[in-house]
Amino acid sequence: MMELGLKGKGALVMASSSGLGKAIALELCREGAKVMLFSPFEEQLREAQAEIAKETGNQPEFFTGSITNAQDIENLVQTTVEKCGPIFALVNNTGGPKPGVFDVFSDQDWQDAYELCLLSYIRTIRAVLPSMRQNGGGRILCSTSSSVKAVLDNLILSNTFRMGVMGLAKTLSQELGKDHILVNVIGPGRIGTARIDQLDAIRAQKQGITVEELQRQTYQTIPMGRYGKPEEYGKLAAFLCSEANTFITGQTVLVDGGMVKAF
Repeated sequence: MMELGLKGKGALVMASSSGLGKAIALELCREGAKVMLFSPFEEQLREAQAEIAKETGNQPEFFTGSITNAQDIENLVQTTVEKCGPIFALVNNTGGPKPGVFDVFSDQDWQDAYELCLLSYIRTIRAVLPSMRQNGGGRILCSTSSSVKAVLDNLILSNTFRMGVMGLAKTLSQELGKDHILVNVIGPGRIGTARIDQLDAIRAQKQGITVEELQRQTYQTIPMGRYGKPEEYGKLAAFLCSEANTFITGQTVLVDGGMVKAF
């Protein structure tokens, strides 16, 4: 068994009351990290806290707030340091902006998407850097989408700002290497979460087919022949956030079963 060196280390996971964020938090707790969950949904956070504690024997903390509120981010980071100790690992994560094509979006739609998908990551990174620098290093991981390698139809807002995150992370990997802070990006392909189930239902309805038929068709586009599991995403995130990762920085890795054909 590989020793990841996360036991007792502070970790902050954004948008972690459900889905991929929760899966990442679970794996970090499994490795013994002191984890802070964050989302706007207190009841979901309580449920995630209890589920993770039952699964791992390691109960995370949680903080309720908005990922697009600068003061909430400042308060979150301060509380994380107080309850979990110095922040060694930050996992930036958020849900996606509205779907649609270029012509349907207003200036406000673009502003909202920017604040959700890019500015929130910038603010959180800015807030955790003093803790990481003071304690001799850390790990920053930004969760995005497979669209950073191959754009997705009807998702121009997400395609635009997710790629901005990749540029941010690559640049920060150059600037923060001297501080022993490693910065990477991961992106999911088709991972079996409630969000994917919802999107599949919408797609199936538009095509006039069942969800099961749509999924069978989608499986054929994935060399592994299935959707990924949330824990498969979480395990990669835990490694990249750990002391076992000593020299991987500035990279973008997809968890997609080979679906995306671009380099």
